[in-house]
Amino acid sequence: MKLKNIPNILSIIRIFLVFVFVFVFFVMDSPIGALIIFLVAGATDIVDGYLARRFNWITNLGKILDPFADKLMQCTALICLCIKKYVPLWFMLIYLAKELGTLLIGLIVIRRRSVVVVSKWYGKAAVCLFYLTIFFSIVFSDFLSIHPLISILMFGFAALFALCSFAAYIKHYSKLKKEEIDKGTLRKVIK
Repeated sequence: MKLKNIPNILSIIRIFLVFVFVFVFFVMDSPIGALIIFLVAGATDIVDGYLARRFNWITNLGKILDPFADKLMQCTALICLCIKKYVPLWFMLIYLAKELGTLLIGLIVIRRRSVVVVSKWYGKAAVCLFYLTIFFSIVFSDFLSIHPLISILMFGFAALFALCSFAAYIKHYSKLKKEEIDKGTLRKVIK
């Protein structure tokens, strides 16, 4: 095994953990067990990203596999939690729409090949907030069910932050595209 494949192996493990999460959540009926699986998957995401950047173990497969594994775990967990009423339907729909939009933007940017898709601080912060929201929705589900205002505020803040992060990515990549067009126009004028 080549060391540079470790991040990809961690992404494949994360994809496998999606199925483990669903099994533990529904079949074993253990939300806390599923939460542990979810957090382990999040930890593998941090480790594979660190290793890929630290040792330059970045591969074309990893550029696709890593975000796919992340989105698959996050969206699957969200759907499962919505089915069992741990998260409200509106939160799930907003988050899934944001993830679909992010995926489409990523595909457009990758297709143009002139701009490298990178995570920004606000994207990482939105993911951390998402993980915290999932954690609280499971661990404090009884508390949140008897305090609906706190529940609405928690989910509302996480959804708003996710949407703001999405808008910031759109602005960032639109600006890069405009700069790319301006440079291309300038090159043509110079020639």
